[in-house]
Amino acid sequence: MTAKQRAAHRARLLRLRAGVAAADPARIEPNRKDPASTGVADEDAQALSEMLQVLASQRNRGQADLLARIDRALARLAAAPEDFGLCEECEEPIPPRRLQVMPWAVLCAGCQARLEPRLGAPRRKITDYR
Repeated sequence: MTAKQRAAHRARLLRLRAGVAAADPARIEPNRKDPASTGVADEDAQALSEMLQVLASQRNRGQADLLARIDRALARLAAAPEDFGLCEECEEPIPPRRLQVMPWAVLCAGCQARLEPRLGAPRRKITDYR
């Protein structure tokens, strides 16, 4: 990867980071709106409130995770620019299209597939899950 390509990836990562950091975290509404009450009177409202809390929490966790991945990629670009764009497992170049979509990627698609089991795939061996 050339210095110009690394600079373009760095600029894109910085733009992505600014966008994610500027997004407000999802507000997690409490179940109890009135200190005198205990929970929500309507059972359906209680379930909906809990579901919205979980969704907001997952969104906030996803934003924090994405920021951490972007920061890690920026640190890697600063510390070892010649290693940016190389798979951490097999040390082969990560395809440019993958880096275009996910500039924080540290694994090529093949290594990523080997490390993460496919969702919904049946177990082949008892050792498939640790």
